[in-house]
Amino acid sequence: MTAEPVALGKCRVCRRADTSSVAYSCNDCVNKLIELVRGVVHYATVVLPDSVEPVRGQTGRMSPGYGSTPPLRLDVVAALDPRSLPGDVDEHGDAITRRPDDLASWVRSIPRSLSSLADSIAGERDESRPGGTIAADAGYIRRNLWWVGAQPWVDDVAEDLAELHHMARSLANDAPQKALGACLNVTCDGRVFWGGVGRPAQCEACKRTYDGLDLVRLEAAQGATA
Repeated sequence: MTAEPVALGKCRVCRRADTSSVAYSCNDCVNKLIELVRGVVHYATVVLPDSVEPVRGQTGRMSPGYGSTPPLRLDVVAALDPRSLPGDVDEHGDAITRRPDDLASWVRSIPRSLSSLADSIAGERDESRPGGTIAADAGYIRRNLWWVGAQPWVDDVAEDLAELHHMARSLANDAPQKALGACLNVTCDGRVFWGGVGRPAQCEACKRTYDGLDLVRLEAAQGATA
């Protein structure tokens, strides 16, 4: 994916604020990334384990007499299982571009995703790291996000964390029902709404989709106009 050019001295995440004390991102965006990691851990350790079994009314049509044993929510099970693959890859180990019709069934493993990100950061820093639990992996990521903010690839990390957080929130049925914000297209007056598990947010008017880093920029734009 070809990155859009960023004005010199501007944050690579929100593309609006000055980078201030961090080389490639602003302080606000680094703080938001720290909160995203905390949120992902909260969903994975507190909220989602109680969501493995669907609540009454979400199980679909069942045979009489079987209503007391609802089936497991396999999407939540996959998200909590560290053995679940973080995404489809080709024979070279490179990520396969996801098509729109694939998105609804694509669920990432939260523990594996955090472990992979922590490993990547440790590799870039050429150091060993504590690991073995989701808390240890997330703690290592949080402690190094200010360092990540000084790297030219901070926007890739921001996109990854934003996608993971939105997936976890949606799996928990905690997605906001109100609009996420005003569409960023300058010729559009529409509002952007979250699309559900595995689906990008979308403008109700122009149908522009928002996922990953676009969601971070959308949030930053709403804060700038508040």
